[in-house]
Amino acid sequence: MRTLLLVLTTLILQSCFVFGDKDREAREAMIEVRSEQAAAAMDGGDYVEAAKLFDEILSADAGNVPAWIGMGDAYSQLGEWDHAEPAFDEACGLQPQSFDAQFGHGLALQMLDRLVDAVSAYHRALTIDPMSSEASLGVATSYLQLEEPQHALPFARRAVELDEADGRAWISLGAAYEQTGEENAALDAYLAASERMESSPELKHNLLHAYARAGRHREVVGMARSMLADGLSAEAAERMGWAWFRLGEYDKSAEAYRLAVETDPDMWRAWNGLGVNALNRWLLSDRSSDAALAEASASFQASLRLHRNQKKVSQLVSQYGL
Repeated sequence: MRTLLLVLTTLILQSCFVFGDKDREAREAMIEVRSEQAAAAMDGGDYVEAAKLFDEILSADAGNVPAWIGMGDAYSQLGEWDHAEPAFDEACGLQPQSFDAQFGHGLALQMLDRLVDAVSAYHRALTIDPMSSEASLGVATSYLQLEEPQHALPFARRAVELDEADGRAWISLGAAYEQTGEENAALDAYLAASERMESSPELKHNLLHAYARAGRHREVVGMARSMLADGLSAEAAERMGWAWFRLGEYDKSAEAYRLAVETDPDMWRAWNGLGVNALNRWLLSDRSSDAALAEASASFQASLRLHRNQKKVSQLVSQYGL
């Protein structure tokens, strides 16, 4: 009887190992197939399907790091950063030395405006791959969002050094220079960006203000025209009005300022521009143009209603009885 029991026990254990091996093999085969399908879905831009397939893989193997990263990538492509972040976080916990996991986590955190955490994640990615221009750029842009340009500057420089062809890196470098008061260097960086990438609203905006700070009035007019060709922009019209005034083209200046306040009636700086132009016309008329004086008064009053704390404007109003 004892011998029979031993034989039966041995057979049962052997059958368990057989079935266990078969289950494991089936699971591994399923994971391999789903991984291939998920990769194909990602390549085809079907990120919803890819996320579902990665979820199936993780249901069978919760420690599958490539699947967690894949899920994070799929949700990132969908712009669902609140789902991407925990997926990358899981991957980081399972494999802290994965650059893709750490970088993806940094990007998701940045997009969720968790900027301090994003900087930390990007730093971990750079520890793994110090030659990553993308991770350096991530640190730089996060610091710029935190309004810490002095910390952004070395990482923006590093991003440019690592990939001089990346226009985004040049824009970040320009922004860091601009916010640390290096205006000429900022303009050079923005111009370098414009040579390396297609024009964008962000780049045009930055160039517009960099040209203005450098006193390059003709370039301000040209960039403002380019922005207005893309669509109405009170900001572009106001800067154009300012540049035309500096160039002595007062009628063109007034026209641009009018466009600015028509586009955005709350733009108090443009109301000031209209007021200065009107006051200038009144003075040039030997103070005889009642229409110009009335326009100056109305424009300055409109500006002060929108933004009361303007000492120079208040002085003009008092000085000329406006």
